[in-house]
Amino acid sequence: MKFPPPLMISRIFLQSLLLLLLAAGAGALVYRFHPDRPELYLTRDAAGPGEVTVTEARARAAAGPVVWLDARHLPEFEAGHIPGALLLNEYDWENLLIAAFPTITEAPEGTPVIIYCDGQQCTASRAVRDRLRQTPLGDRELLILRGGWPAWQAAGP
Repeated sequence: MKFPPPLMISRIFLQSLLLLLLAAGAGALVYRFHPDRPELYLTRDAAGPGEVTVTEARARAAAGPVVWLDARHLPEFEAGHIPGALLLNEYDWENLLIAAFPTITEAPEGTPVIIYCDGQQCTASRAVRDRLRQTPLGDRELLILRGGWPAWQAAGP
C-alpha cells in the first residue's frame, strides 16, 4: 500500500483548515449582520412554567400594564434596566419591598409581575418570586423573564 508524500498531506490539511475557517467566518458574518438573527441562548428552549420569553413579555406590556422587577444589585440596576422597572432584590429586601409594594398592589388586578436578573442561570429572580409569594399581593401572576437582562438587551429596542 502506497501512502501519499508528507508534503501532500500537509497541503491537504492546510486546504481543509482554510475551507473550514472560511465557512466559519461566513457563518459568523451572516449571523452578525442578519436582521432577524436569534440569540443563541434564546433558541435552545421555550419558556418553562412560570417563565416568559422577551417576545411574550413585550407582547404583554403592549397589551396592558406590567410591573417589572429587577432582582439584580443596585450598581447593575443603575447601569441599565428595563424602562419602568423597580429594584427589588434579596440584599435589601425590606427597604426595597416597602418602596415597591405600593406600585405592585396599586396596579390593576391581574397585572402580571415580571421579574428578571442577570441571565438564565441567575437564581435571584426566582428567590424574589418565592419571597413575593409569601406576601399579600392579591391575584398577581409572578413570572420570570427567561434569559433576564441579557436577553432583553440582545432583543434590542
